[in-house]
Amino acid sequence: MGQIVKLNFSNINNNRDIICEHKVYEQKLIRIRDDIEDYLCLASLNEKDELAVALAAGRYAAMKLAQLTGEVDTKEFFQDCIKTTLSN
Repeated sequence: MGQIVKLNFSNINNNRDIICEHKVYEQKLIRIRDDIEDYLCLASLNEKDELAVALAAGRYAAMKLAQLTGEVDTKEFFQDCIKTTLSN
């Protein structure tokens, strides 16, 4: 699926400890993304229903992201995902 979530770290200063923490967090995001995508692919194969798995995952993601980041950022995130998919 490709790219990691885009996070805006432009407001941090050049403090090495903060930058290191963000690199660690970025690696965590990559690991979790890859693990979840692998799980969803397996679930799609096992259920023989990609649409049902995608709808369930999308519903969870949309609802949880809206709670955590707000409606505007959630819509922007999904638009970025769609653009990435269409450009591949």
